[in-house]
Amino acid sequence: MSKTALQAAQEMYDTILAGDFAGLYERMREDCVIEFYGPTTIPYAGIYTGRDKCMEFFDHVQNDVVIHQFTQHEYIANDKQVAVVGHLKLEAVSTGRVYDTEYAHIIDVEDGLWVRFRDFADTATVAHAFLDTQTPHV
Repeated sequence: MSKTALQAAQEMYDTILAGDFAGLYERMREDCVIEFYGPTTIPYAGIYTGRDKCMEFFDHVQNDVVIHQFTQHEYIANDKQVAVVGHLKLEAVSTGRVYDTEYAHIIDVEDGLWVRFRDFADTATVAHAFLDTQTPHV
């Protein structure tokens, strides 16, 4: 029996929280897509198509940020899709700046594997954390 979309999503988060990024590979379909919308200031912004490219996204996560908090508050699921609302607090390795924001993830699942992952967050806050500039004081 195949996993439900909710089970597949929860496994994905458990794998990330355990630091088992290699374990994500087996949870993705070969033609999966990751979409993180934002400016190029954010090293992992972009659309990644195919399992190997999706792993590049997670390579960025492993190398470009330090995860201080990554929680899921709400799961809304049907047979093939899960919406997840949560909170994250990450540190940009390149600047040492921390960003703290809510997020929403939309995950499409087929046959227990995720096929599309869309990540929505306050990208202005995220981009600022990666910019090597100071906020002007008014």
